[in-house]
Amino acid sequence: MQTPHAPVRPQWLAQWREAALEPERVIIDAHHHLWDRPGQRYLAEDYLADLACGHRVVGSIYVQCRSMLAVDRPEAFQPVGEVEYVNGVAAYSASGLLQDLRLCAAIVAGANLSLGDAVAPVLDEMLARAGTRLRGIRNTTAWHADPRLISNPKPPPPGVLLEPAFHRGVAQLQQRGLVLDVWAYHTQLDEVLEVARAFPDLLIVVDHLGGPLGAGPYVGQRDAVFMQWSAGLCRLAQCPNVRLKLGGLGMKVAGFDYHLALKPPSSVILAEQWRPYLLHAIDCFGVERCMFESNFPVDKGMFGYDVLWNAFKRVVTDFTEPEKNRLFSGTARETYQLMS
Repeated sequence: MQTPHAPVRPQWLAQWREAALEPERVIIDAHHHLWDRPGQRYLAEDYLADLACGHRVVGSIYVQCRSMLAVDRPEAFQPVGEVEYVNGVAAYSASGLLQDLRLCAAIVAGANLSLGDAVAPVLDEMLARAGTRLRGIRNTTAWHADPRLISNPKPPPPGVLLEPAFHRGVAQLQQRGLVLDVWAYHTQLDEVLEVARAFPDLLIVVDHLGGPLGAGPYVGQRDAVFMQWSAGLCRLAQCPNVRLKLGGLGMKVAGFDYHLALKPPSSVILAEQWRPYLLHAIDCFGVERCMFESNFPVDKGMFGYDVLWNAFKRVVTDFTEPEKNRLFSGTARETYQLMS
């Protein structure tokens, strides 16, 4: 089995650096992680080092990655440890020691929604630990039968999004005013659509552009995948309760394989290759329901933080100022109820 993500190689990344375009533009990074795993360490100081590249990131949304689990507790409650850890990072940032930067201003935690109603005490403890910083929940749901299309160290069983127990767990989110984040491949978008239709009053955020695949059996099938993905995305966009994160194309499953080149890609290259995906997604959902994300450190194995945000800025260079403000900060701020 391949490793889910390209390894981060600082010396390789250092071969290509860029000055930030539009350095005064306010950015809220709508999706990132922090973790300490064997051979992989990306904690607050590492994220801060990436943020020092010149882009004006004023806040971030932390998304679960099974990090800092409370392993001495029953399995259902182990993710509470991750919430405690990230809430501490957020509290440090909110103390003013980082000036106006608010790391982990909102937390999307991991709680096993397949527990159904039994997930309620887990959610309540998370809320007690993190308060209003807890804004949502994400589960491991991206699945494909091909073992080459694994993007999670612990892949889920098939059909999780359609399980009655999962839906009962989702109902617990709705009762508490929490957002449901979903990471699914383009082959699962109709399953996400069923969830969105079943819970029309629940805010659902689809991660990583809805997962257009380009690896495994989809190598060399980019045009066919684009057609299937674009149609599924537009069907999903008909549900007004669904929003979309723009990013995640640096994962191996996306198939761009930048990590195999001698040097990292420039923002010009990324913008050229990603423009059809990003513009189609924005056409479907509108700027009011789209938000840019870094997906760091997962995508860091493919390109630098400076290059990534420059690529996004290049793609939407002709958009109006209000439209850019929605994409880079406004939608994330509204979706996760961040303070102005």
